[in-house]
Amino acid sequence: RKKGSVCSNCGSAASTLWRRNMLGETVCNACGLYHKLHGINRPMTMRKDAIQTRKRR
Repeated sequence: RKKGSVCSNCGSAASTLWRRNMLGETVCNACGLYHKLHGINRPMTMRKDAIQTRKRR
């Protein structure tokens, strides 16, 4: 994980994967995937403080 990385869209400092947007800025996984799917930046109202984990069998 990158030290000191901050998402340029939502300001999050914790992410499982860091991506780059069209301008080359660092974005978190959630913001990167949202932009790729919808073509717009992820709204701040969707931001969560905790990273969700999945329960695996």
